[in-house]
Amino acid sequence: MGFLKKILLLISLLFLAGCAKSLIQISSSNVENVHPIFGKNSERNFYYNISSSDSLKLIWQADAFGSFNNSSVVANDSMIFIADLAGRIHVFNLENGKQRGVLKTKGAIFSTPLLYKFRIYYPLVKDGKKLTEFIVYDYYAGKDLYIIEIEDLITNQMLFDNDGIYLFAEDGTVYKYNYETKLLWSTETNQKIHSVPALTNNKIFLGNDAGEFLVIETNSGKILFRNKIASHFFSGVTISDGICYIGDDNGKLFAIDPDSYEIIFSVDTKGRILMNPAIDDKNIFIGNMKRMFYCIDKKNGKIIWSRSLKGYFNSTPVITNNHLIVPNLFKSVFIIDKQSGEIKKEIVLDNRAKLSPVIINNKLIIGYDEGVIAAYEFVR
Repeated sequence: MGFLKKILLLISLLFLAGCAKSLIQISSSNVENVHPIFGKNSERNFYYNISSSDSLKLIWQADAFGSFNNSSVVANDSMIFIADLAGRIHVFNLENGKQRGVLKTKGAIFSTPLLYKFRIYYPLVKDGKKLTEFIVYDYYAGKDLYIIEIEDLITNQMLFDNDGIYLFAEDGTVYKYNYETKLLWSTETNQKIHSVPALTNNKIFLGNDAGEFLVIETNSGKILFRNKIASHFFSGVTISDGICYIGDDNGKLFAIDPDSYEIIFSVDTKGRILMNPAIDDKNIFIGNMKRMFYCIDKKNGKIIWSRSLKGYFNSTPVITNNHLIVPNLFKSVFIIDKQSGEIKKEIVLDNRAKLSPVIINNKLIIGYDEGVIAAYEFVR
């Protein structure tokens, strides 16, 4: 009987291990979060101050086995993190693509995780419920620190500053939590929000489904400004040199003063805009759902060039000093000369490009449907 009890105990332990949440645990105590959030920072910066080659070499490819939302990877100096719609967060080695761990949870993760010190913050939407678990995982300690329930659907991209983290619910509620998940305030905007927000100088800027542009003060949650300027907003806000840029559902791109909230200029691209504007030191780069891509002077709204391209554009591109790297839904990624708009190279994929590209340590990280992550090296 003693032998039988040991066998039963072993079977029970194996069963429990198979049901347990998988772990991400990293032994290094020296980590720099080089790309902690969607758009690198809370202003949503998609510009990399490097000169890139149009020659690329595939160095590794990895499977996450779940579909992606229109988001991006986040990264520290040695690992990349990606969430999928099956409720998992995968971690891969930046240099070779080997998996370093996975968090398995029941639900869906629509937004890009946030990295802060050794912590991963992410909202997990529970299946079939109006309920989100806001989870904080410490990957140095290898354990969950906090799991709190929010009776809302948190599907938008997060923001952060020195004081805490901002979550945006589909129904328009905005939440601010400190880094220990204490609720600091919540604000009802009473309109659905699918537009990606941005933050600068203690102000959150966002559009909503009703076409209103809103400004919320970060310390109190007070709505400072609210005005209907468009039909609907489903794209995102990008802030560059203190100016807010956002595109609407009718194809208009707006430049808005962050202090007076006046419209500086608008440009009609004549096609639905879903992506965040990508902006460098001089120009705005934006595509629409009518297969058009534009380069626009960010100071006066003058169109520098426009191109009709194969594909639909709803994921934000990245910009280098000489190129645009543009994902599209026609199963490819374009490398475009940003001065002329000429396509220099097309990377053909097996499925639809979904993630906004990220550049880390001379590596271009892209992702596409069926949960594939690929890393390319720029070849001189």
